[in-house]
Amino acid sequence: MKRCDKLGAVLPFVLGILLAVTVLLTSLLQMPGSGRQLAMRYLLQQQRIYDAESALLAYLEGLPEGFFEQIPENVGREVVHLPRVSKERMGPWADLRAEVDSCRSVHVLAGVACDSGCNMLRSYSLRHDIYDAFRLQLNREIMMVKPPLELVSKTGNRRMFGQIPSMALRVMDGDLSLDLEGRVSSGRFMVDGAMEVRGSAVFDTLRVYARGPLVFRGQTKVHWLEVFSEDRVEISRGLEFSGVVVALHEVAIPNGTAKVQMRYPSFVMSLESSETLQVDSMLVPDFVEGTLKPFEWKLNIE
Repeated sequence: MKRCDKLGAVLPFVLGILLAVTVLLTSLLQMPGSGRQLAMRYLLQQQRIYDAESALLAYLEGLPEGFFEQIPENVGREVVHLPRVSKERMGPWADLRAEVDSCRSVHVLAGVACDSGCNMLRSYSLRHDIYDAFRLQLNREIMMVKPPLELVSKTGNRRMFGQIPSMALRVMDGDLSLDLEGRVSSGRFMVDGAMEVRGSAVFDTLRVYARGPLVFRGQTKVHWLEVFSEDRVEISRGLEFSGVVVALHEVAIPNGTAKVQMRYPSFVMSLESSETLQVDSMLVPDFVEGTLKPFEWKLNIE
């Protein structure tokens, strides 16, 4: 998209927000007494949120910082100064942040836009960049977990079943089998060998780094999934997730994609294959250059 097209898309929206706030502030000046003070305080708080959202929208559209102050019509006039946008990482996604005040900020999670064919992934070099970056990122996410969910190391083959509230486990020189049920707030696993996930557990977050093959069976549901295998991943049936699955050799779905519920945003890739799953749209993890597309907005209280 050309720069002028981006300006045309976002400028009316952001200016509309600023105009609406100005009109409301003018109307409130007509109110008497304490009611006006309370309403003004509330509206100013809302304006700060709108300013943060406008700053994020401008950033996503590629507008430079301070753009609205530089518009010829605004030079020399008092205009709203939008907060600065910072970019960090939340797992494989970009985490954009604009401060509202000292204790609140608006966050946007975003990935790189990709069409249904996702021709960009036909490049082995690009797939290798994603593969290597995700491998390092997930390794850090699991190994550097902080208390109270400290990483526990075990040696040899391991099997876990039943209900667990949460766990961070490293299995050295062995395989791991999970047959869980109930709700699990967080699961982080690093396995030197093969891993199998079955049962009917519902994970808020599941992160797995397996050096051997990884197989999903049963009726597992995962709100936030990050999976990496230095071998292959097989998703047999019943898995419901949103997140990222990356493998070296292949990601196999022998029962067909109809048996797997991949919620948006989801990303599935193997390094050695340029074939992608036939989905309507997906986002590529923010390890490559490209236009960022938001998929989650939230107001955080620090």
